[in-house]
Amino acid sequence: MAEHTRLIDAIDIRKTTRNYDPESLAEDHIRKINATISAVNTLSGLHIQLINDCPEVFAEANTSGHFTNANNVIAIVGPSQSAISHEQAGFYAQRIVLAATLFGLGTGWVAGSWDRQAAEQRCSINPDEALYLGITIGYPADQARMLSSSFTELREEQLNHRSSITLAEATSEMDDHERNAAPSWFLDGVRAALKAPSAMNRQTTRFRYEASSKSVTAYITPGASSHFLLNDLGIAKLHFQIGAGGGTWQWGDKAAFTRP
Repeated sequence: MAEHTRLIDAIDIRKTTRNYDPESLAEDHIRKINATISAVNTLSGLHIQLINDCPEVFAEANTSGHFTNANNVIAIVGPSQSAISHEQAGFYAQRIVLAATLFGLGTGWVAGSWDRQAAEQRCSINPDEALYLGITIGYPADQARMLSSSFTELREEQLNHRSSITLAEATSEMDDHERNAAPSWFLDGVRAALKAPSAMNRQTTRFRYEASSKSVTAYITPGASSHFLLNDLGIAKLHFQIGAGGGTWQWGDKAAFTRP
């Protein structure tokens, strides 16, 4: 695969990895991931950690076949009494996922397919903090094929990896005229958000562009129910921001996006 270093490139080829090579993470990759985590923690105030060589965390999931050789996890730790931090966790931890994709690593968000207690025992968790979620990380079982594939081939593979809602569905509060009149950066942002991972692939985040105020809002689908709605909202916001070519989100449901 030709070298690509932009986050939008990572969005275009990232997919959830469940089958890993048993090889341990190389020291260079551990260093790169930890450097990325350190920068993200500084920006976010979260306490994200890489826990490598922890087979006990995925013993049952590996045995059942949900994963193969899952052995490392990025533990998403943050304030225990902050709803906003769950959204921030999705936003900032997905930034780590995209960096890992550019490093040639496979990843996958996990909520229930792991031993949370075993993970907590390997983490540093302060009294006012909690372990939110995890992200498996490692070398994909098919890494040799991936390394020999072109960027175009990997992008096409991602498009066929899972089903997705349409752009119209992701902007369901807009009619065709509003959608057609929306600026290209907004549509590019939504397209990038459609490639974001979400719990059970439910894709519960929606976007709206208001022509009169030239403003964007992101909101959770009314009636959606999941423990991970805010986490998914944060992930989708990051993808939108990258796809739109930059900008700043406010935190929360129905929050606004400001583009420079």
